[in-house]
Amino acid sequence: MAFLELIQSDYTVLLIPIISAFVGWFTNVIAVKMMFYPTEFVGIPPYLGWQGIVPASAERLARFSTKLITTKLLSLEQLFENFKGEAFAHEMDLVVDEITDQILKEVAEKHAKVMWENAGEVMQKMVRDNLRTEVRNVVVKITDDFSDNITKILDLEQVTLDAVMANRSLMTMMFLEVGEAEFKFIERSGIWLGLLFGIVQMVVWVLFPATWVLPFFGFLVGYATNWIALKLIFEPRNPRKVGPFLVQGLFHKRQAVVSERFAELTAGRVLNADNIVRTVTQGASGELVLDLVKGRVNELVSKYETHPMAAMMLPEAQREPLRAEVFAMIETELPRDGGLLHTFAAKAVDIRGELNDRMKALDAESFEGVLRPAFQQDEWKLILAGAVLGLGAGVAQLVWLFGEQLAAM
Repeated sequence: MAFLELIQSDYTVLLIPIISAFVGWFTNVIAVKMMFYPTEFVGIPPYLGWQGIVPASAERLARFSTKLITTKLLSLEQLFENFKGEAFAHEMDLVVDEITDQILKEVAEKHAKVMWENAGEVMQKMVRDNLRTEVRNVVVKITDDFSDNITKILDLEQVTLDAVMANRSLMTMMFLEVGEAEFKFIERSGIWLGLLFGIVQMVVWVLFPATWVLPFFGFLVGYATNWIALKLIFEPRNPRKVGPFLVQGLFHKRQAVVSERFAELTAGRVLNADNIVRTVTQGASGELVLDLVKGRVNELVSKYETHPMAAMMLPEAQREPLRAEVFAMIETELPRDGGLLHTFAAKAVDIRGELNDRMKALDAESFEGVLRPAFQQDEWKLILAGAVLGLGAGVAQLVWLFGEQLAAM
């Protein structure tokens, strides 16, 4: 009765749980925002200021994600073990047609225009069909060469790092989309946890109205709501019976959905054909790719140099300049969007389905590694930030609700 009488004498105390719920929600929202924003450092580097934890750790997180993919989910050797050029030759038909037309343009129309025009449609078609068959065979050999040398050509970690360093917001977007439900849970759980702590806070304040109570509980609410929310996302890893309830960490409970989204984003925005081509055409891998292609093209050119019709159409003095022109054409064609390498990367590295299936089958500890690294190293900063904000809110609450009482004391 004494407790109820104290509340009835000052209904202001009933605002304490409501304000505490707001503080819990607000500190959790700020914590989530601090994880991802701002993308670039704001302040006086290196220590006075802030950068979102994910963009600040973009390179580390990219390396970790790639390590997870290559050690737990798939390897390049497995990805390409069944990829042979002949089986996928029909996927290259458009590229074969384009290369055939470009070679004819270089050889026939440029170096032997009159003879080509006088050959007639039937002969032109026969030459084109024969050349197309040869080009198709070369393309098949080139794609086989790519597959056989894939570990020298393609470094998945480098592709990921190049993509992330070119766009630091990429990791932010990846984690936000993969963990969308988890981050909403962090924000919303702050309301209910804050309300619960607020009721306790109200009782303590009514019974012991010391000036330290509201700031202390504000600190506690900001700290605890962040800490508990993070724990509930990842723990327990495996379903656990608690009374009549079956409890499991939210992230682990969503393994099937998360796997599908992670695979979709990784295949579509990180390990896609554009990023792969951009990386493999640079440095040592770019030189190796070019050497492999040039070697096969050189075989084709040498073969046609001994052909009677080709010898008649193309004098010996023009052959080396033509070879150089063909090589230059190949260098331009290779990385082009829709070109040979781009088409190969798009068709061969179709990892979405593979990633999805294998990720769904991961054990709980390994699966946790998909999202946990975004929190783990710097989560103490988020919890501390929530505690400091809660402390400030507790002081403000004390002054706003009970300032007159304090002044009268």
